[in-house]
Amino acid sequence: MNSNTSILSSVSSLVPSLFLKKSFPCLQHTRSVTKWSLNKGKRKTVRAVVSRFYRLGWGAWIRPMVGRSKRHWRKTAKRKIRSEKHVFCNSTQSTLLDKMVTKYWRKRRFYVDDVYEPYQQREEYSSSAVKPR
Repeated sequence: MNSNTSILSSVSSLVPSLFLKKSFPCLQHTRSVTKWSLNKGKRKTVRAVVSRFYRLGWGAWIRPMVGRSKRHWRKTAKRKIRSEKHVFCNSTQSTLLDKMVTKYWRKRRFYVDDVYEPYQQREEYSSSAVKPR
């Protein structure tokens, strides 16, 4: 019994006290920011987001309908018209897309004859409404 305690006391003096603790904090990893620059360590914009999506002034992201330019010979006229429309991303997707781009792409862009102009206003919210109530 004495030999076991002497070995334990000699080992405990060699091992730092951090390793002897039994409870370690449980860290949960998240995969939100996907790209970092190697030189300065700053966030980088994911170029696929910029090319496929458009951010509206009130924070939502919008994208064209999936497959809108594929297999036109197979689609009916009604379906071709429907596929020209745009789709809003939900709040979870918008938050993720905001994390994947830098501050530069989160600002509102003003273009002449903007295609997305009808989507920029939301009349049900007073902060983005144009018509007075």
